[in-house]
Amino acid sequence: MIRWRLQPTFVALALLAGAAESFAAGEPEPEPAPRPMPLIVPAIVAYRWTFVEPVWTIEPLTVDVRAVDPATRRTRIDYDIVEFTTEHRRIGRVPEFECKYADFFVPNQCQVTWRIVYADVPIPVLRGDHMDVDVPDWRLRDARTTLDWPRLEWRRRELVVSLPATAVYASDAPVVPIPTRKEMP
Repeated sequence: MIRWRLQPTFVALALLAGAAESFAAGEPEPEPAPRPMPLIVPAIVAYRWTFVEPVWTIEPLTVDVRAVDPATRRTRIDYDIVEFTTEHRRIGRVPEFECKYADFFVPNQCQVTWRIVYADVPIPVLRGDHMDVDVPDWRLRDARTTLDWPRLEWRRRELVVSLPATAVYASDAPVVPIPTRKEMP
């Protein structure tokens, strides 16, 4: 309890001592110098990304080859065939008797006639014939063709994104050199 009574007393004494010093000097303390305002400058912030991009290109490719040219040509084949034909030919004579009466006791009148005998005889005959055949005639020929050959290339690309910004400087702005024509995007 005593401690609590002493504490306000100490506080009051400290305040009086501080006030006495300022009144004793008689002159007011000078105000601090005003701070300069910060410099705000418009600026551009550029973000730059470098990446590779796949690009398909089509190149003509000329190809020379020796190719088999399958073809056929028509050929006529002549051949002979043996054929058997029949011919009506005379092979001999045969006697033939004729009598007037059928009995042989009565005086009879008889006569002999000769008849020619014919027969169909096979005779070999050569007959010419032909056949048309497609014969393969394969030849090698030079062929030239052009192919479209796809090729994948990786090209380096650059993406620049420029955003408006403001730069705040506590003192004068730094001097930035003006970019040359080569350095401009």
